[in-house]
Formats: sequence, structure tokens, C-alpha cells
Amino acid sequence: MSMQGEEFTEAELLALELEKRNSERAGENSPEPDVTLLTFYLGDEWFGILLEQIKVVARMLEVTQVPGASNYILGVVNYRSAIYPLIDLHKMFELIPSLPTRASRIVIINHEHHPFGILVDSTTEVKHVRQSELNKQVDSSSGISNYINAEISLDSKMLGVLNIEAILRMIAGADQS
Repeated sequence: MSMQGEEFTEAELLALELEKRNSERAGENSPEPDVTLLTFYLGDEWFGILLEQIKVVARMLEVTQVPGASNYILGVVNYRSAIYPLIDLHKMFELIPSLPTRASRIVIINHEHHPFGILVDSTTEVKHVRQSELNKQVDSSSGISNYINAEISLDSKMLGVLNIEAILRMIAGADQS
């Protein structure tokens, strides 16, 4: 399912998850557990986030800068009367910076204690992969590897699955310095 140009609410993300579970019950998938990922791009790099960690995917919102915030924090955004810090993964991952475009999206992470948003260049689709296909041995030659839980080769490209807890630890550490 392509997500280009669309905004998914919690209900729509839940519907995707229910559809997956129903197909498993119908015997369409093997009994091996699946992982559902929202895939997106930061520059030329392809990443995924576990669908269960996402609250909503929103179009670009107005960003209010916060004086004294770490350089990874673009500011805060107001989404449906809730305020979320917005993280710039380009800076954190030391990627070439890019300005937001019409394809840019804010992915709001539904973390129990610290919900936040990340700015992505574009979302691509929701992918269902088998748990056993995820490679937990991440290439450590790149600084990005500190923020990746696993990698998987899909469509002849490597996709890194984000480690949300590692991103939060980095932000917390940057705020203390």
C-alpha cells in the first residue's frame, strides 16, 4: 500500500494491523511471526519503523523553534492539540541536510513516556516481513548503525529498522550537555 501524499490516523494504522492479523488467521501466512514496518527515506537512505511504534503520519506542520534545544531538535509541532518535539534525523545520522518538500512527512512516535515526531523526506509503504528475515548484525562501519536494530534486504535495497530507544537516549544525552 503506497502512502505517498496520505495521512494515516491511528484508526487507519490499526485497520492495517487488523487486516494483517485476519490474513494470518485465514492461513495465508506461515505461522512465523511477521513484523510490520512503515518504510521511508532520508535522502538516499531507506529506513523502517515498527508500525506498532507509530501514532500517526502527518503532512508537514508548522514548527516552533525552541531556544536552547539540542541541534537534533528542529522545534515542536502541534498536532491535534498535543505538542511533540520534532527530531531531525538528517543531523543525528550526519546525512546531507535537506529542506522539507511536499513529500516530507512527520512520523509521530507513540512512545510511552516521550512521544516525539521525526521529519522524513518521504514515506513509501507498509511492508510485512518475517522476523527471521531481519539481520540483527548491523554493519558497524557507519554512525547510523548505532540507531538501527536490524537490517533487511528488500527489493534489492537494504532497509534499516530504527531503534527508537537509541534515538531517545541520544536526544537525552545531547540535552544534558
